[in-house]
Amino acid sequence: MANSIPTAKITLSYPLYSCAFDPIDPNQLIVAGGGGPGRNGVGNKITVLDTSKPDELSEVAELELSPNEDNVTTLATGPRKDRNLTLFAGVNSSPEDIKKGKNEHFRVFSISQPAKSAKTSGVRVSEVARDALFLHKDASAYQRLLRLSHPYENLAQLGAIATGLSKESEIALFDVPCAGGGRWKSRGRLDIPREAMDLDVVQTGPDTYQLAYCDDHEIFTVEVSKTEISDPKCVYTITPDEGATAKASFKSLRYLTPGFLITVVNRPNSNGVALHGYRLPAKEQENARLAIRARLPKGVSKATGLAVRNLSPASSPSDKQGETQFVVAVAGNDASISLFTLEHKSAATVELLADLAPFHVLKGAHPSNITGITFSPFTPPKSSKPTTELTVKLATVGVGFTTVVHSIPLKKHIDKSVSERKGGPPRPSRYVVALKSQGESPLTIITLLTIVVLFLAMIGQTFLEAKDIGQPILGIKPYLPTSWTKPLRKVSETHDKNIQDLLSGVQGQDGQPIVIRHAETGEIDAHGLPPLHVGVHSEEDEETHGPTVAWESLDRKEQDVWKLRLKKTGHWVEDMGESIFKGVLFGEIGGAIGNIVGEAL
Repeated sequence: MANSIPTAKITLSYPLYSCAFDPIDPNQLIVAGGGGPGRNGVGNKITVLDTSKPDELSEVAELELSPNEDNVTTLATGPRKDRNLTLFAGVNSSPEDIKKGKNEHFRVFSISQPAKSAKTSGVRVSEVARDALFLHKDASAYQRLLRLSHPYENLAQLGAIATGLSKESEIALFDVPCAGGGRWKSRGRLDIPREAMDLDVVQTGPDTYQLAYCDDHEIFTVEVSKTEISDPKCVYTITPDEGATAKASFKSLRYLTPGFLITVVNRPNSNGVALHGYRLPAKEQENARLAIRARLPKGVSKATGLAVRNLSPASSPSDKQGETQFVVAVAGNDASISLFTLEHKSAATVELLADLAPFHVLKGAHPSNITGITFSPFTPPKSSKPTTELTVKLATVGVGFTTVVHSIPLKKHIDKSVSERKGGPPRPSRYVVALKSQGESPLTIITLLTIVVLFLAMIGQTFLEAKDIGQPILGIKPYLPTSWTKPLRKVSETHDKNIQDLLSGVQGQDGQPIVIRHAETGEIDAHGLPPLHVGVHSEEDEETHGPTVAWESLDRKEQDVWKLRLKKTGHWVEDMGESIFKGVLFGEIGGAIGNIVGEAL
C-alpha cells in the first residue's frame, strides 16, 4: 500500500487566484491570476501546465491578458470539441470602461491542442467571447464565484456565477451545450438579499438542475428546468451554540449527490473549522438535516477553500449513486490542506453518509495564502489491472505565485460483504484512497457492518409498514402476506405504551415531527437530571431551545446516552428496538448532562 503523497511545484511570474483541471485529461491544469490594472508591472495571465509527472510541473502555454483590465478571479473548464477545450473565466473590464457602466466580466476562452498531449508544442490559448451577465452596474462589483455542473456524455451543463463586493448581489445562470466550441447561452438571473459565500450546481435529470448557495448563515436551493427558475428556498439556518450569541458561518459548499451537500463551517471568533454533511429535503416542507460532521485540526482557525471528488461517479444524472468514496480537501488559513475520506452507502431506498475521517494533513503547502483548490477528474479504468499506479490529483494555487499538485494514491476495493457464487458475476469493485484514515477500522468490517445495519433497518421498516406504524417509506405493505399485516399482539402494545405515555397529548400537524429534549426548568430528579420535554418541532422552537437532530442522524454515543436516559424513566426497554424512535427529533445533550447520565445510569 502506498504511504506517501508525491508533490510537484512550480513558481510563475504572477499571483494566482484560480485553477481548473481539464475535465477529460488529468495531466492538464489551467491556472490564472495577475496583478490587476497597471499594478507594479505584474501581468494578468492564463497558464496551461503539464502535470503528468508526479514530481514536476512544466509550462505548456500562456496567454497574457490586457494590463489595463483586472486579474482573472475565477476559472471553470467546459466541454471539448475535437481538441479544443472551452474555458470560462471572470475578468473585470478596465476601470475606465467600468466608470462608463460597461463591465464585460464574463469571458470565454479556447485552448487548442493540435496533438493528443499537452506536452507537445503548439498549444494555444485565445479569447473567443466576452459579455456582461450581471444586471446591476456597480463599480466595485466583480465575478467572485463560478461553477459548472458535472459533465455527462451528450448532455448540456449548467453554469452559475455570483457577484462579489456588489451593493446588489446577483447570481446569473448560463447553459453550456455539450457540443463545446465556446458556445454558451444566458439562462437567467436571481437577485439575492445577501452576497453568496459559495455556490454549486448539480444535474438532477436530462433537462433539470439544482443550484445550491450559501451566505454567512443560511443555505438555499433553486430548482432549474427548461422553462422555469424557482425562487430560492432556505433549507438550513445556522443558530448560535447554547449560551452563545455569535454564530458560526459557512465558507464553502459542494454537492456530493443530488441528495447530499457538504459544507465548510468557520466557528465564531476564529475558534476552528468543521465539515458538515447535510441530507437535503425530499419534501417541499422539510429542511436539510445534519447527516455527518468532523472537525479540522486545532491549528486551523479558518478555512479558505473546499474541493471534493467522487471516485465512483454515476454515469448519468438519472442513475442512482451507489457505493462510493469521496475525497475531501479543505484549505486552511495557515496554508495547510486537510484531507478526508467520506463514504456514501446505498441499499434499496436507503442512502446515508458514513466515516468522514481524516487521512492526511499537508502542512505549509504554500508560502502564503491558498486562493484556489481543485481535484483532477477521475474515471475508474475499464481494465481490472491498470498498467500505471492510479492517483487523483489535488491542485492548489496561492498569491505567492506558486502552484502545487499532490498525487493521492488510490487502490482497488472489492466489496467482500457480497457473496460470490460459482459461475455468477464477480464481486463489485471500486477505487478508494490507498492511505488509511485515522481511527479507521478494517474496511471489510466497516462495509459488512454497514450492510447489516441497512438490512436490519429495511426489515424494521417493513415490520412498521406491515403494522401501519409511522409513515410508509418503502410502500411494501400491499405486497406482503396477509398474516404479516395483522395487528400487533397485546404484549407489543404494552411495550409501545411506554413511549406512547411520553408522547401522549402531543400531536403534530401536517407531518410535523415530535421533539424530545431536556426541559430548561422543572424539578431535578434523584440523579441530578432535568425533566424531559416533549413538543412539536417548529422553527421558533429551534431558535429558542437550540437545534434538533433525527434519531438516525445522531452519533452512536448520543444514541446510547438517549437510550439510557429513556430507559431509566421507564419509557424504553431493550426489546423494543430503536425503530420506535424513527421520525422523532432529539435535542442536544450537553456535556454536563451527558456525564451525569453516564455516571448515574
